[in-house]
Amino acid sequence: MDRIRNAVTRARHEREKTADPARSAQSRNAVEPGGVEPGGAGYDFARAECDFENFAKHRIIANEQDPVLNAYRVLRTRTLQKMEANNWRTLAVVSPGSGAGKTVTAINLAIAIGSKLGSRATLIDLDFYRPSVARYLGLKDFPSVLDYFEGKRDLHDIALRPPLPDVLVLANERVTRRGAELLTSPRADEMIDTAVNDFASRVVIFDMSPLLGCDDTIAFLPKIDCALLVAASGDTRVDELKEAQRVLGQTNILGTVLNKAPAAFMPNQYY
Repeated sequence: MDRIRNAVTRARHEREKTADPARSAQSRNAVEPGGVEPGGAGYDFARAECDFENFAKHRIIANEQDPVLNAYRVLRTRTLQKMEANNWRTLAVVSPGSGAGKTVTAINLAIAIGSKLGSRATLIDLDFYRPSVARYLGLKDFPSVLDYFEGKRDLHDIALRPPLPDVLVLANERVTRRGAELLTSPRADEMIDTAVNDFASRVVIFDMSPLLGCDDTIAFLPKIDCALLVAASGDTRVDELKEAQRVLGQTNILGTVLNKAPAAFMPNQYY
């Protein structure tokens, strides 16, 4: 088991040892298969298991020796610095088209932020055309964020606590063509407020549909604080990137991530 999972397991055991015995017994008696773990503002979040064996396949940070970890730590620090300076809490991860690696970026950024003490990251999959967060993490039998938008569940009922650093995940596996309608509804405003305040999130990261080709993300952008634009070296065309920047004209752009860059082009290889 890698060091990240070891650290999470040790922290969980320490909390269980120091918890009030009566409360611990009550929690154990209330646990359903899969278990729950205390969350922010009195919520209990359902635990979820990840398929760590396939993290490398999907380019997800798997351990402390992962060569991409340092790059995402740099991205985390620069992201938190700029968001804190502007009192921003919500971040949309977007790309001009598909295949740029925005979902990988969103997941790895959430893991990097959650690993910083006192910085909970909540990751919400709002890509209703090609939802991938759950597949990349290997989540099974989870409630869908669409259940919330359709009024079938409360938001805290679909928030999962995977065995990662302080990260909550709201996943999805269903496709809908009503994304723009859902993302401009009052439930979208309630989702943002609950994730930021009730879930005690330092940053709420939304994995969005590509900017070009559908209006889901365009409809949702006015509700969030800032956006991180992901482009793929050798894949994203210059005209696509310019059009995406034009679409983001009224949005605070946190920065642009160049994904899939050849290792020879990366600076500071010594580190």
